[in-house]
Amino acid sequence: MPAAELVRFSLNGRVARVTLDRPPLHILDLPTLAALDAALDRVDQTPEAVVAVIDATGGKAFSSGVDIAAHTPEKVEEMLARFHAAIRKIRALDCVTIAAVQGVALGGGFELALACDMIVAEEGANFGVPEIWLGCFPPVAAAVLPRLMAPQKAAELLLSGEPITAREAATYGLVNLVAKSGGLGAALDRYVTLFTEKSGAALRITKRAIRIGEEEPFAAALSTIERLYLDELMRTEDAKEGIRAYLEKREPKWKDR
Repeated sequence: MPAAELVRFSLNGRVARVTLDRPPLHILDLPTLAALDAALDRVDQTPEAVVAVIDATGGKAFSSGVDIAAHTPEKVEEMLARFHAAIRKIRALDCVTIAAVQGVALGGGFELALACDMIVAEEGANFGVPEIWLGCFPPVAAAVLPRLMAPQKAAELLLSGEPITAREAATYGLVNLVAKSGGLGAALDRYVTLFTEKSGAALRITKRAIRIGEEEPFAAALSTIERLYLDELMRTEDAKEGIRAYLEKREPKWKDR
């Protein structure tokens, strides 16, 4: 299959979609990672997209992870570089990113979902980082999971390699919404409207503030976010329009759509 067809990009209104298309397990081999990188570049170059959904074709898997054959000593450095480049691109996107997960999300597949701002999963989905069974560990999950959940539970997931269900992942705060079996598409559409109805400028700047809050100590983060609010947000037409609309008791008419 041509590399360009391993990951598909589409745009519907304000929603971009990056779809893994290497069934049945959507294994992230080097050609697929190259195609993913190109698709993420297209999202970044589509300013009208305020939401980017990352999903996969079929219901058996979101992704079972990075190709195990790419973990060999002669390939592992390139594999990590390409995979982590994709993770960094997802986290750096201005738009809201949502992973739509059905089936299994294991290893690098779980890490790909964790790189997104939010995860919507279908009931029956399973998440896990089984790398420890191979005598390895998942670098992205090791960096992210202790920040998102109780460190003791993060340690259990990383050190045992045991999977968790979508419901368990929601309990731990890793999954935002669990859809009924067969209802992922409808639930995702409803969820996406929470963001597509908002100002694009406000979404982008708020997302930057969230990243600052994640990465900097509180005092420094608050100072940086204060300047972001005053110097960038409050200079946008949408911030002015949102306040005017509230005071005038009407729906806002966003300029940045």
